Amino acid sequence: MRNLIALLLGGMLTVLLACSLSPSAATPPANSVNTLAAMTVEAALTQAAQGGGPATPAPPTQAGTGTVLPSATAPPTAPPTLPPPTLAVSPTPSPLPCNVAHFITDVTVPDDTVFKPGETFTKTWRLQNVGSCTWQNYSLVFDHGNQMGGPASQPILGAVAPGQQVDISVNLTAPTTPGEYAGYWRLRDNGGVVFGLTTGNPFWVKIKVVEPTATPTATPTPTPNLPPPALLALDFYEQAPNASWSNGNGDSLPFPGAPNDSRGFARYANGTLLEDGHRYPKTLETHPQWVAHGLIRGIYPVISVPANAHFRAKVGFIALSNGSCGGGKVTFALYARWANYPPRLLGHWTKACNGSLLPIDVDLTPLGGHPAIFHLVVDAGDSSGQDWAVWVSPVVETP
Repeated sequence: MRNLIALLLGGMLTVLLACSLSPSAATPPANSVNTLAAMTVEAALTQAAQGGGPATPAPPTQAGTGTVLPSATAPPTAPPTLPPPTLAVSPTPSPLPCNVAHFITDVTVPDDTVFKPGETFTKTWRLQNVGSCTWQNYSLVFDHGNQMGGPASQPILGAVAPGQQVDISVNLTAPTTPGEYAGYWRLRDNGGVVFGLTTGNPFWVKIKVVEPTATPTATPTPTPNLPPPALLALDFYEQAPNASWSNGNGDSLPFPGAPNDSRGFARYANGTLLEDGHRYPKTLETHPQWVAHGLIRGIYPVISVPANAHFRAKVGFIALSNGSCGGGKVTFALYARWANYPPRLLGHWTKACNGSLLPIDVDLTPLGGHPAIFHLVVDAGDSSGQDWAVWVSPVVETP
């Protein structure tokens, strides 16, 4: 055993001397060498005293620190923590323009009214201020076409606040030569800016001038006492070309669309045979995208909703070529956006092809006096087969 201890001491001293003599190794302090040798001898003596073999060497340490060196195999790293999903934020609605008018009706001289050559008349339009600025010191101005003896400009009396309606009149004279004539007019603000309707177009007067012919005197027919007509605020059929059409993927769709467009399409279907066996003059077809729960959406220009207004329409499907009912089934929906709110659902109606149209009447009283943007939406549901969905005469009007 003494020989074994001597051999261990000799080997350790040889290693220590070799390290101290190596030019590339750092020379440790003398007390570090002595301490290391003493610890090694003590471990060897303990192992020998217990009757065992040579002591198992301790794990390698960094010289001078006593820190255990890392093993070759690195511990597994934890999976990265993913950030929470980002919620979609509804876009901020764009502000209303300052100057924009909405045509309500021809109070006098509807299109193609007949006059004698040189006959004078007064043309009156009913317009609505659907912009954000009050019409104060505004004027009616001639734009193009046949002026018919009218002024180049004429002031609008009073002030018209946003949402209010006003009747604007101008005195005109029919041309002396028979024919068809049209004059186009716009409005001008107090800063000289000229503007027109929500479509960007001017409003007009259209007449026919004919030579008078002798006609027998007719007995006048008593005028029946009829209730006042409904005030039409928005005709979704007439304004369909001015709406923005898209599908559920956000693809922009043209108007009118092609009936074989698998992205969905909107188009006029006047006089088409519907599931109830009738044909209607104002039929708007809105076929959703050809996938399960495909959508089609029409966003209409802003209007000022009159008090006591209602949304009215009939919805259903186009009939098959043999006149029978198809297998279509969709959900029709009406949304509106006003003030700074995102679009709000005003009503939805699930309809299957069953041989009859579904009448819709939505009370818009809460929106009365507010500028609003309406959305027509059709959802294909579980299948887009035979979803030839139609809106018949959809309007916003007063009773």
